[in-house]
Amino acid sequence: MTSLFRVTLLGTGVPIPRPERFGPSTLIEAGDQTVLIDAGRGATIRLFQLGVPMGRIDALLLTHFHSDHTVGIPDLWLTGWLSSYFAARKRPFHVIGPIGAQTLMRHLEAAYARDIEIRIADEKLAREHAAITVKEFAADGPVYESGDLRIIAFTVDHGDAIKPAYGYRIEYQDRLAVVSGDTRLTRTWFATAREPIC
Repeated sequence: MTSLFRVTLLGTGVPIPRPERFGPSTLIEAGDQTVLIDAGRGATIRLFQLGVPMGRIDALLLTHFHSDHTVGIPDLWLTGWLSSYFAARKRPFHVIGPIGAQTLMRHLEAAYARDIEIRIADEKLAREHAAITVKEFAADGPVYESGDLRIIAFTVDHGDAIKPAYGYRIEYQDRLAVVSGDTRLTRTWFATAREPIC
């Protein structure tokens, strides 16, 4: 297993479109694992620019359900399923997020059901690779573990009306990164970045 640990900000923009800043999305590469935190506008274009095939994404983790953090999901999910060298996902699309992620993904499946059927008939794509698996969580704690990679969700303060909202602490071997999503700075946030948890 490689010791590569790289965090790449694919986009840090806001809901208003700007050509110089795509929507919120963070790429985590840790050994043989590749995960994405949020899928804002243009996430797939940034992946293409980096030479990271969409089919390599092992999981998409969501911080919260604002549209600027989720609008790129259909592109990542469905384009990642195509037989292009840059896509070619050979497993279901795996999503991890707060309570509500299941509902979001079921609605997307319904919205794109016809497209999926057309592509299966016309392009002979495997139905099981367009499937979606969802893991929801309702509290702080570990949400993804594979090999030496461990990702822990923690509550963030994105405002009184915006709940649930989470950040992620990413631990890989002896390295650590914290992705907050949208939040106000709090003592808890700094403690999460410094102290071992769970």
